[in-house]
Amino acid sequence: MKTKRKVVGIVFFAIAFSVWGWLFCSFREAHAVVFPAGGFEVYTLTDNEAGGFSTSELSVSDSLVAAHVNIRSGKAFPYAGMGFNLMSLNGRPVGFFDFSKYDSMAVVATAGRMRSITFRLLTDDPVYSKQGMYLSYRPLECSLPITNSYGEVKTPLSKFKTAEWWLASQGLENDDGLTYFYRTTLFEIYNGEGALRGIPDDIEVKQIRLWGVNRDFEKGMIFAVVLLCALLAVFVFFAVRKPCDKDLLKKQMSEAARLLKTTDKSIAEIAIAVGAKSTSKLERDFYKVHGKKVKDYRRKNV
Repeated sequence: MKTKRKVVGIVFFAIAFSVWGWLFCSFREAHAVVFPAGGFEVYTLTDNEAGGFSTSELSVSDSLVAAHVNIRSGKAFPYAGMGFNLMSLNGRPVGFFDFSKYDSMAVVATAGRMRSITFRLLTDDPVYSKQGMYLSYRPLECSLPITNSYGEVKTPLSKFKTAEWWLASQGLENDDGLTYFYRTTLFEIYNGEGALRGIPDDIEVKQIRLWGVNRDFEKGMIFAVVLLCALLAVFVFFAVRKPCDKDLLKKQMSEAARLLKTTDKSIAEIAIAVGAKSTSKLERDFYKVHGKKVKDYRRKNV
């Protein structure tokens, strides 16, 4: 390979790998914002559908969602707070929200008397969920500590577990480990430990964001770097291999032709005599130079 082509090849691969590294570092992570500016419908969350009597009054602005809650007794675990309809974006219906694209969640929030707040993802279980029936959706829950001043709390999404009451209602004795994160419908925040029944309390949220590895992008980038490495290997092979000496090859094959005509040596012996690595190599080179197979050449020239 000529020196100029080698230089061009080296520059090309240097640029290609540099661009790959920049793209991988810049776009490997996936990010999403649920609030603010997420565009999702905010709704009042209470336990009324579960037979409870808790109340929640929402105050929504561009930068804050506040729920003034009053937890009262009922047939089920009492709860109240706020929810985000992940299937309604900017007032228009959309499909399921894919939480499986993300690994972690961070929330900037505060509460009044509570020591924790509970986060719930409702996912559409293909077996047990029925469209439009709120209590049939699979609830994945996680409680996090909270203070009476704004602070960011983070959690990996792996901490979200199916609520025990839902498993019991479906006749499941143990958590089956299924989540269906990719079929998320609703995201809810409600009271946790420290909520007092009959005494009003507040939950305020300023930000909800998600992040994680963009797995589809990562797979594509891995494929791209494997392809680049394969091309580099081919380039190196042709760059470092010794060029074939055509004059030497012609000289070897001329000697091979002479031996075929004037001696009864075997093809293997002739290959050794002319310096060919093997009989198959001799046959290929001989055909390349003379345009005839070794056996055919000997038969016609004996």
